[in-house]
Amino acid sequence: MLQIVTSWDRLRQVLLKAIDRQRFHFGHVFERVEQDGSDVHVRFANGRSERADLLIACDGFRSSVRGQVAPDKPVYSGYYLWRGAPNESDLSPETRRTVFPYVSLFLADQLQAFGYPIAGADDELRSGHRRYNWGWYRVADAQELKALCTDDLGQQHEFSVPPPLVRKDVIAQMRTDAEALLPPQYLDSLHHIDQPFLTPVYDFCSPNLVYGRVAMVGDAASTPRPHMGFGVSKAGAEAQALAEALASYDDIDRALGAYNTVRQPLSERIVSHGRKLGMQLGVGITTDGDRSFAKLLQTPKGILDWIGVPNFLDPRP
Repeated sequence: MLQIVTSWDRLRQVLLKAIDRQRFHFGHVFERVEQDGSDVHVRFANGRSERADLLIACDGFRSSVRGQVAPDKPVYSGYYLWRGAPNESDLSPETRRTVFPYVSLFLADQLQAFGYPIAGADDELRSGHRRYNWGWYRVADAQELKALCTDDLGQQHEFSVPPPLVRKDVIAQMRTDAEALLPPQYLDSLHHIDQPFLTPVYDFCSPNLVYGRVAMVGDAASTPRPHMGFGVSKAGAEAQALAEALASYDDIDRALGAYNTVRQPLSERIVSHGRKLGMQLGVGITTDGDRSFAKLLQTPKGILDWIGVPNFLDPRP
């Protein structure tokens, strides 16, 4: 089946080119927002402040804005990801022939790995110049995660470790485990990743996407688990829905209410779907129905139906 995939750096370049660079203001760290009925007053750490009719928070799953207006935190899923992106040219001919052109998945008990092609450096799309986006889900409880998030300098990180600081012994143990657990093509990919990094998987859904004159978009609004690769599409759809609502109403508050009504239930459905997919890894299973679904996700058909062709927007339960 045809798949369309991309990478964050390529998408960022596309967006930067679409808007006049003078509209971007770098070097501003959000500090707080104050609301006064019909406007917002936003203060930044460098002392600058701005007044506006509306503040749109699109600052990721650790959103500072959401932390002020809706201070619930993302919840750890019970597993994390090893990630990396080797160069296409470094991979073996067999890896390039059998898996590189495709979105591929490898399943085992409490294990899921995946890979797919993405652009190379400087948005390079020519054959032989691309990269392979490789990932491996691993199960770990909260205590194990705490140890994983202690870096080479002994510092504890709350959410994830900066890639250069991931402990060498943790990487070495991962590589040892991989030799026993992963297929040859994925081992080939891993062998050509000099600095693998780990990403704990969290999720979150805010009960509201709008708080007064603050509207949230993307991972700031809700953070689904990454199984279905839907984060960018969700953020884009929310941005479009917010723009359409603001264009459809003269009154900003009515527009924001319409945006929340349309998108918040979808956010809940998407986050819920991601949690269901996590059952393939043996976590979050509490009922016989959960166990049956987890077993289904161990089959090629189950993966194609629920991950390969995600149907989380289907209104069926």
